[in-house]
Amino acid sequence: MFDVNSDDIQRVLGEYGVTARVRGAEELVRYRYDEESGQVRLILKCTLDGGDALIVKFKNEDGVTRELIEAQSRFSEHLAENGVPTAAFLRAGDAIAIQRELNGYRVCVTAERFRDGEIKIIDGDIAEKTGALLAHTHNIAQRDDLHVDCPVIFDVFADWNDLFSFSLFEELRGKFEGEDAARFERILSKYRRRMAALDSLRGRRRYAVQGDISQCNLFMTADGEIGMFDFNRCGDNVLFCDAIMQAVFEARLMDCDRELTDEYSRELLRRFLRGYHSVRPFTAGERALIPQLTAVINAFWLSDIYYGENSLTKLAERGDTAAAGGMLRRMERIISEDVELDF
Repeated sequence: MFDVNSDDIQRVLGEYGVTARVRGAEELVRYRYDEESGQVRLILKCTLDGGDALIVKFKNEDGVTRELIEAQSRFSEHLAENGVPTAAFLRAGDAIAIQRELNGYRVCVTAERFRDGEIKIIDGDIAEKTGALLAHTHNIAQRDDLHVDCPVIFDVFADWNDLFSFSLFEELRGKFEGEDAARFERILSKYRRRMAALDSLRGRRRYAVQGDISQCNLFMTADGEIGMFDFNRCGDNVLFCDAIMQAVFEARLMDCDRELTDEYSRELLRRFLRGYHSVRPFTAGERALIPQLTAVINAFWLSDIYYGENSLTKLAERGDTAAAGGMLRRMERIISEDVELDF
């Protein structure tokens, strides 16, 4: 298993011009790849003499090159130069990312200033501020024609994304009988109509986006401003699609200040979109597409379809027709309803 000790960290930070002694290192993220792959993702918070803290990342992942990390990091820096609070990167000469051999692994390394104030709980006000923040980053990316040549994890037109999956739902065709089978077909038909309405978005120009709004990637400054860090999922996306998908992500997956009922989730979604619209107004055509895209995402939510013991896939495998029928009824309701906008 890949690991580093204090001497390793000290040597790496020395290349970034850091002379202060490393007092301690807290492990924030360790992605557990199998040993044979040689892949690594280790993120440490390193505390220095004097109290300063740095985030040091070690990576060797398929498709993650030093050039990609440089491009993602420079996008973050460009946003900071234009008023978006982000983490400040250290440089080793002209490089943000360096490649080194450490303990039998070849890894890309970056070091950045730790930003305090991580947002762990959201409410309506934070959702609205986050929407405004995202819109600001989109305006900068479009204005300055910024790009990071990398797929994003939330791409509505990709074969796979990390939010929802129609293809996994479609694989369940033939698993249901009677009214459930008929309802399954109605859901398929409604999905296709929704996606046909979204076809006009396919040809839109893509721009760089942070790509992964979440509570572990947002922070609040001392004056109450929202900022973002962790550009590991940064890539190019259709800006409208990124806005809606990030809004749904925040409304459904972040820890919030009260019980996350369906109604409160819809309220968080509306607040996020209201904040976005206040900075980057949706066109009339885009407003008409918001219900189409939110219905598709919510109806085929990945954890509902595939993950967990009570997912539709597991219910079908167990032959639990009553529970599966209930989930299909809920999916049909969601794919049929339109989110109400209040801006």
